[in-house]
Amino acid sequence: MKIINAIVANTPSRVVGLDILRSIAILTVVLEHGEYLLPKRFHSIYDRINFIHIDGVSIFFVLSGFLIGGILIKTINKTDFSRHDLLQFWIRRWFRTLPNYILILLVVLSARLVIFHDFGEFNYTYFLFLQNAFSAHPSFFAEAWSLSVEEWFYMLFPLACFIIYKSGVSKSRALIASLMLFLIFPMVLRIWKFESGIGIDDFSRQYRKVAFLRLDSLMYGVMAAYLKYSYNRQWERFKMPLVVVGCFLLTFMALNPMSSRGFYLPLYFNIESLAVCSFLPFMASLHSTKFRIMDRSFVFVSVISYSMYLLNLTPIQHYLIPLVNRALGISKNLGEYVSFLNYFLFWFFTLVLSTLLYYYYERPLTALRDRVNIGKYE
Repeated sequence: MKIINAIVANTPSRVVGLDILRSIAILTVVLEHGEYLLPKRFHSIYDRINFIHIDGVSIFFVLSGFLIGGILIKTINKTDFSRHDLLQFWIRRWFRTLPNYILILLVVLSARLVIFHDFGEFNYTYFLFLQNAFSAHPSFFAEAWSLSVEEWFYMLFPLACFIIYKSGVSKSRALIASLMLFLIFPMVLRIWKFESGIGIDDFSRQYRKVAFLRLDSLMYGVMAAYLKYSYNRQWERFKMPLVVVGCFLLTFMALNPMSSRGFYLPLYFNIESLAVCSFLPFMASLHSTKFRIMDRSFVFVSVISYSMYLLNLTPIQHYLIPLVNRALGISKNLGEYVSFLNYFLFWFFTLVLSTLLYYYYERPLTALRDRVNIGKYE
């Protein structure tokens, strides 16, 4: 409890609405991953919980685009946007995302070697986020697919802005041109691949989890950040009507889930992203729910969400829980009792280890980044 209080107390200027969205995203992901630990007769409960069929990772993508896009817009408008400014932006992002990723990647790789005495489908491309840049993600450390999408976004979108700006175009036009390029190009690639009949039978792996086919999901968040920055009056004025639009899009998705093939699949991610974007004006203005415990809970889950994402599936569900079962002599002959025990352990280890990882590793590194004054606009 002391660590939890320290984590929450160290984040005084949070926008609770965005923390709510991030909490929904990570809890949706962990719930979906945990489903496979329970007996099959309980799986229908998960379908009812996630009746809108929205992907938690897609929420993360839009939020990342919104928050990092806002930082990039400020950087572009408040600096000369030189090579130094671009490098500072990248270093700040990498300082935030890479340490956790590299640590957990090495932990997973070590566990694989100890348990199976081989590397599985691991190769060096994981360190460069190339393992699913153009093709389906390998089975090793399966959840890393989304991190590849985000890292390529952090690299390519600012670079495109920089190159177009340095070609003699104004900053605002360079930003808009880059935004449109990254909104349209991945969508066109998905449509071309789909119409060519490539990977249709495994849509999730061949489309949802291919990095260069998903960059537009983050661009919708950048578009929202641009509208907030450039048209703030309209942003505030239409926040409630946009909530209605968001509810309509969620209803549409509930009636046409991706698994039903009831909608033109290459555009499904566009609908997801637009639905999340529709809630951003309202959620970005929500600084409190008026219930202190609720606010603190959302802030806490939001803050440790990155650690939860990295830990919950491969490290905990695939490696740690089986190890605990063997150490305690828990037999599958106990039937459903083992499933319920493992489900409890899944959530327990995810929350506890994510808290410890954030508090003792992620937070100190972020503080170090701030102490050495890398970047200015976050």
